[in-house]
Amino acid sequence: MALITRSNEVVSRFCRAPGALREFRKWQNQRPPEVVDYVLSHDTRVLYGLTLDNLVRVLPSRRRPDDHALGNVNGDQAKVVGSIKNWNPDFAFTHVFHYALETMGTFPAWSALRRFFQEDATANAMLWEPSLAMIAKAAKEGWGMQRAQDAMQWRIGNFYYSFLREVYAVVRLRTEGLEVCAHPLADALFRVDGWCENKVISIYVRNPEFRDGQAGRKPDVEVLLKDADPPFTFVPVVLPPASRFAEAHLPDIVGLRAVVAALRGAEAPGMA
Repeated sequence: MALITRSNEVVSRFCRAPGALREFRKWQNQRPPEVVDYVLSHDTRVLYGLTLDNLVRVLPSRRRPDDHALGNVNGDQAKVVGSIKNWNPDFAFTHVFHYALETMGTFPAWSALRRFFQEDATANAMLWEPSLAMIAKAAKEGWGMQRAQDAMQWRIGNFYYSFLREVYAVVRLRTEGLEVCAHPLADALFRVDGWCENKVISIYVRNPEFRDGQAGRKPDVEVLLKDADPPFTFVPVVLPPASRFAEAHLPDIVGLRAVVAALRGAEAPGMA
């Protein structure tokens, strides 16, 4: 039988932590009904059938510049467009990417995903139309249309590569025989990139602005899930800042071996 992860499994697993339960109830009451309805009806299936070969095929390449999600955008210039730098649509980016993955039946290359955003009615409403509205708003604020478009490509493109990194880690760990699961509700709401039984996996790149140990603005999964009964064990996958623009920034094999050991109950990992 194919593995399926549903939202009710996510709720029952993580809402045994008081902080997660409070966050879930607040999310139900404050987010748009269409967002809540979609996320609670989402099933994760396709993710569990992916192979590393599926992911290698979509890695950016200098030979395929149209499949690089950041294109030729100058990041330093894109990041100063304030209204887009920290913009989030009503549907979290992980909601949109998980929807695309399940609907398209595989992990899409950037060019295919971009077409999907335009042509699929649900994806269009989730991300394409809201992003166009924000681009127009930023252009009217004085940034100009091209600068606003570049800022939006930088914003969405970086989330695409973050999602690729998370999916790669899940698939890589599952090839080791570990029953690692994932779901957009766990990711967006509880900051859980994956889990294996009661072990919680968090994947992030060192960045003092967002997260580096206890520093930064990104909420800490260990705080959100503390006091759970039974308790969770936390397994971080921490990557150094990216050093090459035209390559996907993925966990290296040495770091993931340490994660495998931690998920199997050995000592806590030393990440690379």
